[in-house]
Amino acid sequence: MREIIEEIVTEFYKKATSDFMIGYHFRKIATEKGENPLAPPIEAFADHIPRITTFWEIQLTGKTEQVYSPFDLITLHKQLSIRKGEVGRWVLLFKETLNDYKKSNEELVMKWETKISEFEKRFLESSILFP
Repeated sequence: MREIIEEIVTEFYKKATSDFMIGYHFRKIATEKGENPLAPPIEAFADHIPRITTFWEIQLTGKTEQVYSPFDLITLHKQLSIRKGEVGRWVLLFKETLNDYKKSNEELVMKWETKISEFEKRFLESSILFP
């Protein structure tokens, strides 16, 4: 299960890191620059993608083995000054990515889409969004 989760997370990051609307948030954590400063290589996120994969694995499978410090999404993202429209863009890109996997992983994708909607709601109801 972890392998497919990591594959989906990686594909999402390929889209999100170079996205015109939300890419700049992701590029802040890139560990290397590529030829195009607006589209860093996916290898620039080699340390981050396993952490995000673990986060989604916990969310989707209920796995409780924690190899990283606990995830507190709202607090972790507060310093980014995320705008409401950027949350919507994140949701759109993630659901587009999931759609590519729907035929072969329908149950996983449906559960993931539900989780994304839950996180979208939490972000939109939080006080961390930048006007």
